[in-house]
Amino acid sequence: MTTDKIPSGSPVTPEENSTPAPGFTSVNRRNFLVTVASGLSVGFFMPGGDRVLGATTVSTQINSYIRIGTDGTITLEFGGCEMGQGSKTGLPMILAEELNVNWNQIVVEQSLANPAVSYITGGSSAVSRNYTPLRTAGATVRELLVAAAMLITKNTTRANYTTAAGVVTYTNPITKAKTTYKYSALAVSAASAAATALLPATIPLTPPAQFKLIGTKAPRIDIPDKVNGKAQYGIDVWFPPAATSQGMVFAAIKHCPTIGGTLAAANFPATPAGAIAVVPCKASDNRGAVVAGTYNAVAVVATDTWTAKNLANQLRINWTLPANTDSVDSAALQTLATSLLTTGTPIIAEPVTTPATPVATIEGQVNTALAASAKTVQAIFNFPYLAHATMEPLNCTVRPTYGGTGGTTLTAIEVWAPTQAAVWVQQTVTAVTGLPAAQIIVHTTLLGGGLGRKIEQDYISQAVQTAVAVKKTVKLTWTREEDFGHDNYRPMAVVQAKAGLDATGKISAWYYRNVSPSILGQRGWIPPGALDSQGSEGATSLAYNLGTYVTEWLPLPSGIPVGFWRSVGNSINTTVIECVIDMLAKAAGQDPFTFRYNNINDARTLAVLKAADTMSVWRKTLPAGHYWGVAVSEAFGTVVAEVVEISNVTATSVTVNRVNCVVDCGQVINPDSVEAQMQGGILHALNSILWGQTTFVKGVAQQLNFRNYRVMRVREMPTITVQIVQSSNPPSGTGEPGVPPLGPALLNAYAAAPTGKRVYSLPLFPGATMGGL
Repeated sequence: MTTDKIPSGSPVTPEENSTPAPGFTSVNRRNFLVTVASGLSVGFFMPGGDRVLGATTVSTQINSYIRIGTDGTITLEFGGCEMGQGSKTGLPMILAEELNVNWNQIVVEQSLANPAVSYITGGSSAVSRNYTPLRTAGATVRELLVAAAMLITKNTTRANYTTAAGVVTYTNPITKAKTTYKYSALAVSAASAAATALLPATIPLTPPAQFKLIGTKAPRIDIPDKVNGKAQYGIDVWFPPAATSQGMVFAAIKHCPTIGGTLAAANFPATPAGAIAVVPCKASDNRGAVVAGTYNAVAVVATDTWTAKNLANQLRINWTLPANTDSVDSAALQTLATSLLTTGTPIIAEPVTTPATPVATIEGQVNTALAASAKTVQAIFNFPYLAHATMEPLNCTVRPTYGGTGGTTLTAIEVWAPTQAAVWVQQTVTAVTGLPAAQIIVHTTLLGGGLGRKIEQDYISQAVQTAVAVKKTVKLTWTREEDFGHDNYRPMAVVQAKAGLDATGKISAWYYRNVSPSILGQRGWIPPGALDSQGSEGATSLAYNLGTYVTEWLPLPSGIPVGFWRSVGNSINTTVIECVIDMLAKAAGQDPFTFRYNNINDARTLAVLKAADTMSVWRKTLPAGHYWGVAVSEAFGTVVAEVVEISNVTATSVTVNRVNCVVDCGQVINPDSVEAQMQGGILHALNSILWGQTTFVKGVAQQLNFRNYRVMRVREMPTITVQIVQSSNPPSGTGEPGVPPLGPALLNAYAAAPTGKRVYSLPLFPGATMGGL
């Protein structure tokens, strides 16, 4: 098993304890050059997740490194984050495969933030986007080592060399004598080999049929420390007094309860007894009603987190509220979104026409097809805002360093954060302090859940502002209430769908309009009037033959901050589409599987669906009171079909007994990780479909903890069985695709029960609470 190193200087015990373990040397630019001199280091391109950067964006920065030391260890410098998705295990498996080394020869080292090393973790891309670059890098290193052996033997015929278990073996073509060279012994001279013509022009990759590691079950390298308590999350960061020249203090954040509320300079609150300081914090980004640069929170600093939290709760602050809170009110936004279904001017997502056909023309064609259909169905679906609700609340530790005359000049900042975007953290520090990147060190800790929330920079900016204000090492932590009340939420949506059938039971017409806030628009990443891919994803390029169709998206002006949430737009659009498909199946008098077979024109989707059909043969002999539903979707390049069995159906509750899941994610790296990601996605979806919602009244979130943001208890968890379809396609994402099909499969099962009904407004059971919280 590989060894997972924790970055330099990282504290390893929480503030409640007292004896931190020692850290070790950082891998900075200077240390990296030293490493090159003592072994072999090869840089390669690992593109960031295009969930955040946009579908057409490809990184051109070297952002990960392979090092082969003279001691025989092979180090993969890991530039992303590990938040439970298993990328810290999958990536070294790819490297080990092409290097032809044993699994236990690879060391994974978490890199510091560096534009040349780090990449954004998002869009289910950590392994899939890096598969080919990392294979190529590993194969290149392998061939460099063979070339180094050629310099020694003076024989340049590649066929005389083989590699295995970190050893190059040369077979003398005349005597057949074999000579072996360890990679570690060749590493130093490999740099010389790179300067010769010995490296082949085309680097050969291992044929998939010869894979020894890829596709096999490998133990997750992060699990042992998570089991024995050694794993270090951001929430665990703590330094003893001797480790910081200024001492370490702790802070709790308190926002204006109303989103968009601000604090005037004249109203800055006084420091209460027992507190070290109260630091007004500026918003870092424009998000809905939140305006960058305005004071929208204060950090209360104390000698421990508990005291800081209690003092923050006791503060009485005069906030200035937004002039109009209708844009941050659920009822008002629901009314507006519903009206836009008929009065708004949409953006056409599909079909794409060149030159652009007027909206009225396309809609007219669809309406004509609907009118000519033998049967039609239609519905309006309503989706709420959803919080991320990660197990680890937002937190960040910042250590400032001062120098110059009198020691008052800020010279450096060091940050420890559970973040999905380390380089963005570095940029945030620069924005707050003016320090250049060379004077900023960012350590990425383990994440106790990310789900898209920990891409954001609000909690990072607040921690930096606070540390600079008090000139001490500060650990800032958000309470659950602040986390739930000031999230970057999964957008709400109102979606209208109409569909028609011809006389043979085939889909003849399809109209689809999604009205929802724009994630990319709030960030200024797309211009006004542009299509937000996050709003239309999951509703375009469908596997179904839709006949005459149109898919539209319309932005909803909203003051509520929105962001990336596990599967994002797919979680909304797949739910509508697969429920409407079931409605069409019922109108056609066909079994849900049969109807899909008759209307799907994608071979890959059909194969997954047929596997789910076979896997769920149990549905044909269910006892009375048990019901089933199915749904299938493609997200992030991965096709997933899920079949759900339920019982005990009432208007207020349901028992989910089992979920069968079939997934085609292309070439599988680690089957255990795929299975775990499907299970996690299914649970994530269950929570949201059954109970998840965040509602707002005049700008104030109404669900502020798990007490009224219900999640599934262990005893309620269904049996989940995952089947992986073997594929020769390149790897595709697995972190998010398990989410979208679960909701409609469950809703389809619920609608099949005589005591149930077709539900169009989610969650299934709004207002649910958890006793004891």
